[in-house]
Amino acid sequence: MKIAIIVASSRPGWSTRRLYRALRGRGHRVAYVNVKELTLLVDHGVELRVGRAPFDPDAVLVRELGMNVSLEQFLARLSLLEALEELGVLVVNPWRGILAARNKMLSTLLFRRAGLRVPRSILTESMGGAIRFAGEERRVVVKPLSGSLGLGSFLVTDPDQMYHIASLLLEVGRPVYAQRFVERVGGADIRAFVVGGRVVAAVERLPPPGGWKTNVARGGRPRPTRLSDEEVEAVVRAAEALNLYYAGVDAARGVDGGFYIFEANAMPNWRGLYHATGVDPAEEIAGLVERLVRRGGEE
Repeated sequence: MKIAIIVASSRPGWSTRRLYRALRGRGHRVAYVNVKELTLLVDHGVELRVGRAPFDPDAVLVRELGMNVSLEQFLARLSLLEALEELGVLVVNPWRGILAARNKMLSTLLFRRAGLRVPRSILTESMGGAIRFAGEERRVVVKPLSGSLGLGSFLVTDPDQMYHIASLLLEVGRPVYAQRFVERVGGADIRAFVVGGRVVAAVERLPPPGGWKTNVARGGRPRPTRLSDEEVEAVVRAAEALNLYYAGVDAARGVDGGFYIFEANAMPNWRGLYHATGVDPAEEIAGLVERLVRRGGEE
């Protein structure tokens, strides 16, 4: 089987390299393809090329579309994925799921629609709306609407702080997206790795001393955890709500007894999870791709 791994940089990350090796180990022909090298041609039909060569893989795994890209670039890259789907190529994850995961408020809406518990959240371009939200809540987390690794998130504890942060965001044309800070059992949140409707591994992530961010990239310390049946059901439903074949779902056990879903990553990394649990999702994802190709995209 010919499999292309879509990247947006010249140096694929650790998790992407693990996936490459897992697929090669199963006997597949695997190649990295930089999304910037793809060309889409539409006339009486649809054609994709890499340089001058036809681009006709059996499956595509999307590992990077770029973070610091323009809106036009991001939309163009989603169009490439739609074209692949139109040509009957299996795309993991599909562009609609990637788009939903990239937009945190859209994710929140879809989680809520699926019956999952989410923190009270706000999306606004109104300074007054942002300040009122900060005043109504004891602590809120202001996050980039589209972002990862915990970068650009701020813990706000009073309306004055919100005023300064919102001023900076609104001045550069960015909306304010914020959520009530969930008081978490033991101060930890959860990263559950879902593949094909199954939780293959989960970790609790503890913040560094004096900190509150639990992302491994920001100094969070992962340790294995077991999810209850209800928690497993919730994180699987979160991935399904965004139509993702696989996902890293972020959640938390609240001190109020609730199990909260925060977001899902459609192109998750898993180095910290692997070192904490010994489980390599690369093998699970490789097996999922094989099953999906055999079944025409139906798991």
